Amino acid sequence: MNNLPVWLDTFPHLKRVEDPAWLKVAEKAQVVKLTADTELFTCGDNGTHFILLLSGAVRVHQIFENGREMVLYHLQPGECCSLTISTLLSDARYSASGITESEVRVVLIPKREFCVLFDASTGFRRYVCAELSKRYHDLLFLLEGLGKRNIELRLARWLLDNRTESDCVMASHRELASELGTAREVVSRHLKIFEKKGLVRLSRKFIELADVSALDDRASSVRN
Repeated sequence: MNNLPVWLDTFPHLKRVEDPAWLKVAEKAQVVKLTADTELFTCGDNGTHFILLLSGAVRVHQIFENGREMVLYHLQPGECCSLTISTLLSDARYSASGITESEVRVVLIPKREFCVLFDASTGFRRYVCAELSKRYHDLLFLLEGLGKRNIELRLARWLLDNRTESDCVMASHRELASELGTAREVVSRHLKIFEKKGLVRLSRKFIELADVSALDDRASSVRN
């Protein structure tokens, strides 16, 4: 246990796994640094590696035939890519794409070793299944929000959930549309409504939340 690689500090659950098969793979796992806007995987690709994110952020998104983009989830440090898990386990192709939003460091474990680990290491298998379960519930929440079809409520909730300590959001209208799975024009229209009602103040790629309490009232039904 004294020779564990430093990168495991970012993954406390995996650090506690003591199965010999896992420890052997962890010791020789490859750590790779990638620049921002690098495609980690693309829709239609074969899965080649299990991906663990050490630093930075990755956006997993899907682009539809009409060109509209929808963000499925963001991968944060200390997380693995659940879409990659399902792709590796089912021997299928990626159904969405993943792109780095900043410089990132990732741990890559080859598919063959991942599959052997999943069978041989109980601790590793439990971690993988727990991560899949967590992401499954996140995606259910996303679908629930899409089912409500009330962009105004979802937009208000997103702004509240992603604001800084100074009640600001750094995002373009196009980026917000991608997050909400709608058109940029729809987001712009609702932001203008919010601005006229004194809820926000708009600048280029910058949104100041002028009345957090009123926004929270509008978004309250999203939590129900």
